[in-house]
Amino acid sequence: MKESAVTLVLDIGKTNAKVLVLSKRGAILESRKTDSPAKPGPPFPHLDAPAVWGWLVEEIASLAGEHRIEAAVATTHGCAAALVDDSDLVLPIMDYEAEVPEDIRREFEPLIPAFRETQTPDLPQGLNLARQLFWQQRAFPEEFARTCNILTYPQYWAWRLSGAVVSEVTSVGCHTHLWYPGQRRFTDLVDRQGWRARFPPMRAAFESLGRVSAEVAAVTGLPPECVVYTGIHDSNSNFALYLRGYRKPFSLVSTGTWIVIMSPRMPLDALDPERDTMAMVDVEGNPLPTARYMGGRDFDLLTGGGGDGTEFGGSDLLRVLEQRSFVLPSLTPGGPFMGRESRTLGPEPKRGAETAARATLYVALMTVVSCRLIRTDGDLIIDGGFANNAWYCRLVAGLLDHERCFVNRDTQGTAIGAGMLASWDLPASEWPLQLEEIEPFKHAELDRYEREWEAAL
Repeated sequence: MKESAVTLVLDIGKTNAKVLVLSKRGAILESRKTDSPAKPGPPFPHLDAPAVWGWLVEEIASLAGEHRIEAAVATTHGCAAALVDDSDLVLPIMDYEAEVPEDIRREFEPLIPAFRETQTPDLPQGLNLARQLFWQQRAFPEEFARTCNILTYPQYWAWRLSGAVVSEVTSVGCHTHLWYPGQRRFTDLVDRQGWRARFPPMRAAFESLGRVSAEVAAVTGLPPECVVYTGIHDSNSNFALYLRGYRKPFSLVSTGTWIVIMSPRMPLDALDPERDTMAMVDVEGNPLPTARYMGGRDFDLLTGGGGDGTEFGGSDLLRVLEQRSFVLPSLTPGGPFMGRESRTLGPEPKRGAETAARATLYVALMTVVSCRLIRTDGDLIIDGGFANNAWYCRLVAGLLDHERCFVNRDTQGTAIGAGMLASWDLPASEWPLQLEEIEPFKHAELDRYEREWEAAL
């Protein structure tokens, strides 16, 4: 067993789950991964949390035999909540891509709080957590009545590890209709629906909840003194890394299945619910103006799942630019062009590299639109899955007018940010940030391509 104490991070994403071992200064020492696809139902499309837990128990047991694990923390995607009784789920955890029945949508619509108070737009499918809860309350009244606690997804995993039930603001405040960011309190909807008593007390993401439960210690081999932390929403985990460790004004483009752009100095009254701009809440409880769209999913759809690092060269990119081969939004729900149906214009790419170049152009243009919508300023930082797509980074830097643009090529920023919650009091100068300045791509053909793409919209 290694001598140095380490932190265990559960990084539970929409399409895969990871468990990582991090040093106390954010170095990834070991990482393991599995697929975590949603199940179609019944009773509705849902996350297979029991299967993920079974996998985690095995992997943690292996890791605990090799490392001295002193702390554990979870980070997950947003817009998911577990309804639990004293010991287990009373319903599966709903997948936010579930299509809400029309009668439920109609009944819920008059209850939606005003955007000026929640900074949360009315989103499709189950992308507003309050609508998921309303659906479960109406369709499954017996199960809902048995619910002792409503746990947002990171706090569900904290509960599995420690038995502690808490709420946390980055998940409760993530496009849910449950939170007033400017007032730092639950919405009136929560009280009207009788949900308030089922939300446990708020705790900061970096607070200790105590030690792992005796049962978990027994099945995983985690030491009984291992401390469990509250946990955090994934995009906010990424943002916390820079909020704590970067000394200058910045805006962040966090890339993955979702591309989430965060612009902390934008006035809240300039947000536009029709363009999928909103305010999340950061780890310190402050409103965080945000734009987002499913850029990673879009890229996979356009390339047949080739991954965001698909290689192509400058000549492939120039051919796409010169031929005016366009993809127009939107391929997936939400984003700055909600409600539009995607189409293509111009000649189709003839080679796989050109397909990847066109997909990268599309995702970069959508990123730029979102950045402009929320007035990104300061230094621009790009991280996450697309950090290794050099052309994406160069295109975004070239199309925007930030004085400096940086990339963090460590694609595990979400996990590192989560792991650093256990070291929150560490001086900012010691936080794990290694940024490279991006060389912007400037070209007359790119300027013309952007103008014609915008005109086609």
